Amino acid sequence: MNYQELRRYIRDLQQSGFDVVRLRVQLEKKFAFPIITLVMAVLAIPFSLSSGRRGAITGIAVAVGIALVYWTVAGLFEAMGNISQLPPVLAAWSPDLIFALLGGYLILKVPT
Repeated sequence: MNYQELRRYIRDLQQSGFDVVRLRVQLEKKFAFPIITLVMAVLAIPFSLSSGRRGAITGIAVAVGIALVYWTVAGLFEAMGNISQLPPVLAAWSPDLIFALLGGYLILKVPT
């Protein structure tokens, strides 16, 4: 479903009295998930500036590790949103925000 179809479907189900928390999390993720490409680019800057003696394989391993950690964190926040422990907006956007802040912190920490 695209964004408009999902939003309409959620509205119809909500009017019928169904629990739509999971669907609202998925609706918010439709915007939040594509933004991770920009966040990962910001997060990659410090690693590209400090490659030094480390080889390409180390950089690839770090990138795969960061991606796995992101995937785990995103799944955790999505699960928390699905059981109403977090609002859907926070559940969808928190991983992006956490990794963007981490990238910004690392950029500031890299010696020039």
